Amino acid sequence: MDEFKAFLEYEKEVTESRLKIIDRFQKGLKEKPLKRTSMVAVVEKVLKNAGRPMHISEVIEIAAKDYGTPLGRDSVVSSIIKKMNAGKPFVRTAPNTFALKD
Repeated sequence: MDEFKAFLEYEKEVTESRLKIIDRFQKGLKEKPLKRTSMVAVVEKVLKNAGRPMHISEVIEIAAKDYGTPLGRDSVVSSIIKKMNAGKPFVRTAPNTFALKD
């Protein structure tokens, strides 16, 4: 009976080791989450691709369609204005119409 207990203990340890190895591989194979893109970065991409000044409504529409990013009108305008005041690459060309600095 002692040999049988030793055999069972051996099998248990081998199985636990295998499970640890499987867990380690599964953790390594999981897809890493994508980095979040800020709404200002999305707006910048939209304006850069357009190459012209755009009204915020058009920017929001393109961001939702092309990037799958829903943007809130007021928060986007507020963020862009804050970036403009900080010297970032945005310029207002008309009411609620923005472009990138050259």
